[in-house]
Amino acid sequence: MTYKIYAPNIHLFAFYLINKSSSDSQTDKDDNNKLLLEKYNQICKKFKIQEKLDLKDVAEGSRIALLTGATKDNILLPLKGKLSVNNSKEKTIIGQDKSKVIRITGQACPLQIYDSYALGLNIRIPERENNQKTEDVDLTVFNDFNPDQCFLPSHINSNINSNNRFLGQILLLTAWLPQKEQQDSRLWKEIADQCVQNFLGEKNQDNCPPLYREGQLFDSPIFEYGIPDKSQDYGQIFVWLFLGEEVKANNAKQSDDNCSLFCQEFIDFLNIKTNINSKYYSRAEENFCLFYQYFIDLFLYRQKVIKAYQISRDVYNEIYQGYQNIKQIINETTESQDKLLELKEDPKILPQLDLKYSDLLVDLELYRFTIKTNTHNYFEKLQELQEKLPLDEDLSILSVFSDKIIPNYQEQIKINLSYFGHGFSRLDKAISSIRGIVQIEQAERDRAKEEADRAQDKQAEEQEKTRQLWITFVGTGLAVSGISSQSDAKQPLEAILSKLDLKGSLNCPKPEDQPCLNYSFWFVVFHVFLGLAVGAFAAFIVDRMIHRGSK
Repeated sequence: MTYKIYAPNIHLFAFYLINKSSSDSQTDKDDNNKLLLEKYNQICKKFKIQEKLDLKDVAEGSRIALLTGATKDNILLPLKGKLSVNNSKEKTIIGQDKSKVIRITGQACPLQIYDSYALGLNIRIPERENNQKTEDVDLTVFNDFNPDQCFLPSHINSNINSNNRFLGQILLLTAWLPQKEQQDSRLWKEIADQCVQNFLGEKNQDNCPPLYREGQLFDSPIFEYGIPDKSQDYGQIFVWLFLGEEVKANNAKQSDDNCSLFCQEFIDFLNIKTNINSKYYSRAEENFCLFYQYFIDLFLYRQKVIKAYQISRDVYNEIYQGYQNIKQIINETTESQDKLLELKEDPKILPQLDLKYSDLLVDLELYRFTIKTNTHNYFEKLQELQEKLPLDEDLSILSVFSDKIIPNYQEQIKINLSYFGHGFSRLDKAISSIRGIVQIEQAERDRAKEEADRAQDKQAEEQEKTRQLWITFVGTGLAVSGISSQSDAKQPLEAILSKLDLKGSLNCPKPEDQPCLNYSFWFVVFHVFLGLAVGAFAAFIVDRMIHRGSK
């Protein structure tokens, strides 16, 4: 079953970081500025909106309107365009669908909010035209409001999607419910579902984001679609169905002193305070107009939290993979000598893995801090909004994000840090152990080499000692033999030999003619033996002296 709705609206809230880091140049800031303009231009082209978004250059770190010529009284750019509505129930003579062109209006609100750009863009079928109430339309009109999926982040120019400074976006679909549907709350979810399904189109029917949360905001039902940290293709989509009634203008609740000049201009632009006879009145619509900038800030801080958590999941996956890689290296090291040899040959492997793992843990801690900071900002802005409303105003549909969803994010990151922190400690010990093993192995190799060098030196020393002994032995023997052969000591020996030579075998000449030992073989043998004996004794003395010196 299809339903009728009145004055449907599309509200886009898109956000970009101005600079990735303090080292980024002015060119980087200008590029982000162009991304905001590019998104605006791509959408406006679909609706034949001619108004150009002329942005001024402003100082960083402030909250200020970016529209050139913006004043405190007026920070919006009014828009006018055309919407082609395809009505499949109406056929031409030749059987083709008949298209109807509807005049649409809207407004653009570009802001710089400290370190971020924000674009609030609204396109709608106005409540009144030419002082007449506009017609109710079939809720399938939301499909016509999203030609070529132009509002979805996944179908915007790839430069926007791939830019790491794009914080994401939130889409808010609003519409008035006719009185009949207002009375039956059982229909509200079905109507909201159909709004989302028609907005995404037939091609995406099977991939529609699930209903995540529903509630009431300013006495009108609101529905949230898509899991916040997983809805990257569609972003977050809210459907807000206004409940109210037609009242006389002079009885309508007018804006009070709390309404900023910005809100006043917006209300005037919506023809809420004009000289018309009657209008539809809803607290939801009025408060949304009144606190439009509060919603922009809340959605910005919300997106910063979601973006930080989404990136933290990527960091978590990297840490997990790095953790597994280090564990694998450790296991391979204990099981394979080849891996240990590889670590010996390239000792930088483990320190590099260790450093990368540590850096990823620091990144995870950084995103936890980012979530904490923007949670605080979100809560403060919500408190400011609550203070401007009656004490019993129910903002639970907004506060549930800071009260329940964000704490889950923070707890998950805390668990990750605790687990991988302990894991890092264990891995650090294991890495230290492996380094110790490598150092022990290297020390053993060095000690073995040192012992081999000592053995080689000792062998050379023994050889040198032997050589010296031989030199001593031979030199002393020759010296003693030479001396003894020339001394007078041979005469007593000759006399002894002559007496022993009973048979004259020595054949010595007469002593008075020539000494026998000068030519005798025994003489030579005697002197050689004497030299050897003395040389051996001298070598023995030298060897003892060497040994004693070595001790």
